[in-house]
Amino acid sequence: MRVRVTPVILLLALASRPLTAQQPADTVQLAPVVVTPTRRPAPLSRATEATTVVTGAELRLRDLDVVADALRDVPGAAVVRVGSAGGVTSLFLRGGNSNDVKVLVDGVPMNQSGGAFDFADLSTANVDRIEIVRGPASVIYGADAVTGVVQVITRRGDGPARGSLTAEAGSFGSTVIDASGAGGGAHGGVSAGLRRLDTDGTYPFNSHYRNTTGSVRFDGAPDARTDLSLTGRYSDRAYRFPTDGSGAVIDSNQVTKGRQLVLGLDAGRRLSALWQARVALAVHTGRDEFDDAPDGPADTAGFAFASSRDAFTARRSVDARLIATPGHATAIVAGAMLEGEHERQTSLTTSNFGGGAAAEPDSFDRSRVTRAAYLQASAEAAGRVMLDAGLRLDDNSAFGTFVTARGGAALRFGSTRLRATLGNAFKAPTFSEISAASPFEVGNPDLRPERTTSWDAGLEQRVSGGFGTLAATWFDQRFHDLVQYVPAAPGEPTYRNLAAARAHGLELVAALRRGRVGLTAQYSWISTRVTDAGTGDSPVFLADAPLIRRPAHSGRIGLAVGPAPWLRTFANLLVIGRRDDVDFRPFPAERVTLPTVVTLELAAEVDLVRARGRSPGVGLRVRVENLFDRRYETVVGFPGRRRALLAGVRAGL
Repeated sequence: MRVRVTPVILLLALASRPLTAQQPADTVQLAPVVVTPTRRPAPLSRATEATTVVTGAELRLRDLDVVADALRDVPGAAVVRVGSAGGVTSLFLRGGNSNDVKVLVDGVPMNQSGGAFDFADLSTANVDRIEIVRGPASVIYGADAVTGVVQVITRRGDGPARGSLTAEAGSFGSTVIDASGAGGGAHGGVSAGLRRLDTDGTYPFNSHYRNTTGSVRFDGAPDARTDLSLTGRYSDRAYRFPTDGSGAVIDSNQVTKGRQLVLGLDAGRRLSALWQARVALAVHTGRDEFDDAPDGPADTAGFAFASSRDAFTARRSVDARLIATPGHATAIVAGAMLEGEHERQTSLTTSNFGGGAAAEPDSFDRSRVTRAAYLQASAEAAGRVMLDAGLRLDDNSAFGTFVTARGGAALRFGSTRLRATLGNAFKAPTFSEISAASPFEVGNPDLRPERTTSWDAGLEQRVSGGFGTLAATWFDQRFHDLVQYVPAAPGEPTYRNLAAARAHGLELVAALRRGRVGLTAQYSWISTRVTDAGTGDSPVFLADAPLIRRPAHSGRIGLAVGPAPWLRTFANLLVIGRRDDVDFRPFPAERVTLPTVVTLELAAEVDLVRARGRSPGVGLRVRVENLFDRRYETVVGFPGRRRALLAGVRAGL
């Protein structure tokens, strides 16, 4: 469905506001409390790590369906989606690989073993905020937190009961239903949300995506010394796509389906004025199914081909820590963690030729256990100097031990703040890389984790009059022992630690607000280079060449305006610079350069009936993506979505 943007639509997009009067929100908040940098609530102004916060208010105003759409605007981040809505979506942060970012939902790790995570299905349902820490964080979160951490935090239930219901429809046969509710009292509260997305996608056939996500959170305080938080999230999705690995539209019935369950418990008890004990339990399970039945009956030669795959993954962990707080901003944390990982995969390829049938099953079932101990400390002196340091030892039953450390410091004088961090991190090998046993893939039990050493330094300046902040950060990362696939003799390992790379760059951010106008702007320059190509036999990894799919230049400008209590608007201009990719359509595959991408998003909300007391309000919502209908690709051969309009109604308190 092609959408025409009329002057009426543009007027609505430039003059709207939510059901309740709120100040405009922008991506980088001025003084929120964050938990991801140290796992302890603290003002963002005390963090020594480069940290960005995306608020739930902005997610709802912009009406974003998935977390990945918000991550596009984060300094140093490049989001890449293969194909239409629902296609594999990856995050490259500060030039690192797509499996170098730890992803958490309320503290529960979401990554597969080895760091991989597909952002395509991570919904914004019932999300209070997203916290993004840039830089190595293995000292806090263990394996895979190499270039940063993305944590999705669910809304708390507090205050009077409230709720909302939103229904929307628009281009590409898209429909969205979102329902949420929350409320609580002195001893606890509950929030819940449900979001359903359906869209026909952008391909001419076999192009449909659906995602249903439900979320619930309970917070309780049984007594004055005890607190607990219990969260749960379940998602179910199906993605139909006609493309092969090069982007060619050839298949009429291949489909992937998936389900994920997330459960988390975080509980603490204050033992005395000095000591507190906390324990966290985390469970994440997922099941993914791929099916590609024959497109039709066997051809004239009697040949038909089908394939299927069923994969199950699970992470379960317990983390216990003892916290001493001898001063207001001083804390010493000693803790231990036990985590189990499990993956099971069954693949089946069936061919029928000349009346005979043959099936080639390939089963995979692996588990491993990690034990960790850590020590962290943070302190503040005279309200001007903030110091933190951490040390951690991870021992894994598959690849052995790894020690990580990180230190940070921040100095404030007047309206200026300087900060710096230095640390290392590691990414665990996948189960396949360690223990695969097939004719073309043999695991290497002697593999070492991939590792990085990184430092950054930043300056933050408060704007006179309290209108916002300006920030600049320089970072440098070195990646070593990168794992490569190496063809080998039968029975010999096909994976080895061979390659190395470097990434460094500059991140600039401005977050300004005056009255009902908020402006956020950011620019990132990132230089990546392969310093050791290892085998050097692939266009993906060439000596002295940049890493693929990471733009050297990127930036965005976001403007939120609420000219009246019943009007609110948001505009977001995103620029993604030129970047290298590999075109797999010719043989052999070859390097190409993708052109610069410029897209404009508009979102608006206008009250038709304003909420008053316990009387619900009704509002109209409008969102336009890619307003100028630009053609673009973030992966060669897979075009991005053209202009799309979504409009609907929201009712609630």
